[in-house]
Amino acid sequence: MSEGTNIRPILVSIPHASPVVPPEIRTQVALTEEEILHYTDLYTDQIYNIADVHLVIAEFSRVFVDVNRAPDDISQEYEKAEEGVSVLTTWDGKKVYTTQPGEHQADALIEKYHDPYHQKIEDAMPNVEFLFDCHSYLPIGPKLKPDSGKPRPDINIGNMNYSTCTREQTVFVRDYFQNLGYTVAINFPYAGKYILGHHCHRRRIPPFLVPGMQLEFNQSLYVEHETMKPMADRISELRKAFEGMVNVFGKNFCSK
Repeated sequence: MSEGTNIRPILVSIPHASPVVPPEIRTQVALTEEEILHYTDLYTDQIYNIADVHLVIAEFSRVFVDVNRAPDDISQEYEKAEEGVSVLTTWDGKKVYTTQPGEHQADALIEKYHDPYHQKIEDAMPNVEFLFDCHSYLPIGPKLKPDSGKPRPDINIGNMNYSTCTREQTVFVRDYFQNLGYTVAINFPYAGKYILGHHCHRRRIPPFLVPGMQLEFNQSLYVEHETMKPMADRISELRKAFEGMVNVFGKNFCSK
């Protein structure tokens, strides 16, 4: 959570920024550090990390525990385009482990990493009026995705088909970014997953549900394709755009 006394009633969730392997399974992992980066929302912890909001950031890789999937969804595979909380194969067919975690080990990982992430969100909920779940995506739709092989827009807004926030809120965010020159899509290719489904409703239902949306920034905006290195000026530009949007969004849709 951001420090200070003037925390706005907005929560920013950043679930997929980290490439860190949980230490208890490090010796079982088949993927290299570079390969794990391909499944990471690169530098989103820099773009979306703004001041004076409730901030929840995962410090471990989604490949091993995905907080944006239901905790009991442990049997689905990336190769089937049904990403569960724990997977054995990446979406492009790479084996995650040399030795697969057993059932008890998988349960222990979920308890240690998945549950606390959502507890932090729940703890903040009494003081929150809107949630932004923040991601990035690949420039071209990958294999087995609905937009496979097609260029993606600069920004995608997901609201689970308008069930997690209102049309007015969605259009406000869309227009804000479009006025800055970005292309924006709504609910395609991504409409949102477990974080929105578990914590959000288009009308605030105290104490646990608030309106919310998922944001995806296209990595081509700020990542060098060949090296996966950040473009510092572009990251600053996107951070400024996101921060500006949150500022005006809060003034229009939050009570304080």
